[in-house]
Amino acid sequence: MILENVQQRDYIDTHREDSPLVKAFDAVEIDNSALSKKEQFELVMKLVKEKI
Repeated sequence: MILENVQQRDYIDTHREDSPLVKAFDAVEIDNSALSKKEQFELVMKLVKEKI
């Protein structure tokens, strides 16, 4: 039920006529579904350090 709601909201947001949501060309997409909070933090910090 929750997943369906999120998917429906995402579809509406990305297909609306006025200001549809679009991922930035330089966005970094992270699949954190199998990561702990600590692992997520460490991965994000690593990516930040690589950018700066």
